[in-house]
Amino acid sequence: MKKSEKVYVCNNCGYESDKWFAKCPVCQELESAVEYTADIAFDKNIKDAPEIVFIGQEISPPQKISIKLKEINDALNGGLVKGGVYLLSGEPGIGKSTLLTQLADSLDIKEGFIFYISGEESVNQVLQRFERLNIGNKRIALMFESNIELILSALINSKHRPEAIFIDSIQTLKSDEIDSAPGSLLQVRECTRKIVDYAKKTEIPVILVGHVNKEGAIAGPKVLEHMVDCVIQIDLERSSGLRILKVLKNRFGPTDEIIILEITQTGLKPIEDITSFFLSEYSNEPGNTLTVAKVGQRFLPIEIQALVSNPVYGSPRRVTSGVPIDRLLMITAVLSKKLKFPLENKDIFVNTSGGLKITDSSMDLAIALSLISSMLDKPLLYSVIALGEIGLDGRIRGVSLLEKRIEIAQKLGADAVLIPKNKNIDNNNFKVVENVKDLIKLFGKEGSVL
Repeated sequence: MKKSEKVYVCNNCGYESDKWFAKCPVCQELESAVEYTADIAFDKNIKDAPEIVFIGQEISPPQKISIKLKEINDALNGGLVKGGVYLLSGEPGIGKSTLLTQLADSLDIKEGFIFYISGEESVNQVLQRFERLNIGNKRIALMFESNIELILSALINSKHRPEAIFIDSIQTLKSDEIDSAPGSLLQVRECTRKIVDYAKKTEIPVILVGHVNKEGAIAGPKVLEHMVDCVIQIDLERSSGLRILKVLKNRFGPTDEIIILEITQTGLKPIEDITSFFLSEYSNEPGNTLTVAKVGQRFLPIEIQALVSNPVYGSPRRVTSGVPIDRLLMITAVLSKKLKFPLENKDIFVNTSGGLKITDSSMDLAIALSLISSMLDKPLLYSVIALGEIGLDGRIRGVSLLEKRIEIAQKLGADAVLIPKNKNIDNNNFKVVENVKDLIKLFGKEGSVL
């Protein structure tokens, strides 16, 4: 037996109260209280008792549906887990629907159908996208509906057995049980709850498309990310136009996996040979230095480019693309202090090849070398790959997983690999630098810095 209890929920932040409020005490939003009727079970004679599992009991591994796009299949640890709920998010126009369409075509299924449910596009819009991507998969069934109860009823009663369900998007769905507009906090939470329950009971994987707000976070309540099993986000590298697919959460495998996608006429295409893509135009010119940075779970060879010039307008500028501005300011201060370089009076521009955003501190040494090279307007005596973090005292500090980085660096065919002093590595095979003052030696007789 159930009874109903009225709860008031803030439609902005999700704060709940059993009393109506004019102003949310958490987010201070006015008139955001929405009445929500919650059904609470109080009958102790429950017929469906929960399953009890003991530690050590044998369990079968989760069944998966593999994806023919190898890079995405590997990032998701072997494909879509049956019964798993995935959230795909990104900015408007970044390619969420395009990628969803390609995923629908790339699922490796022999029986059943893939249901593609659209709540925000017309029939013609969806069909045109399938035609543009040259997809004519007969196992893809389209459904155009935004009412969650009608969608679930149609799936349950369909004579065509669903193998996977794609929903574009969760913000367009609406439940008749909630008196609120589609996209509101209550609607998103309730519709997601119904979808998760359906997926777990039927063991059918579901991919939900989610929008992002102006701050770049996933729109809707934060609990949405906790309800799903995997969160995948598409970011845009604005300088290069590349799409970066990141696995932010994954209950079925590792997180921080990334895939670099290139937009083409036939959709989003994973870049297979990342090394060639980022280093195809590298040359040992003033201001250019190579490094190996950790991006997610991958180690990528990256070219750091720097330009140091006299300021055009009054005060000097610091402009970065792919490099954290705070990191550049710190390295600039260290070089100015320890090497007496007048960098504080110069315009400084630093970017990574392809505009790829890097936060790995192991690129500090490469940034410093690029700044010195551009300041002197002299290239390095030989091509090097620099690995090391710079401390405030000017010393070159060690980095994580140095052996793995060295292994990749040696495959690139550079003349030398610059590393910090490491007792676990045979330093005789590499160029060891212990302080930023050692970097000047790599440019020969540089003379005075003016």
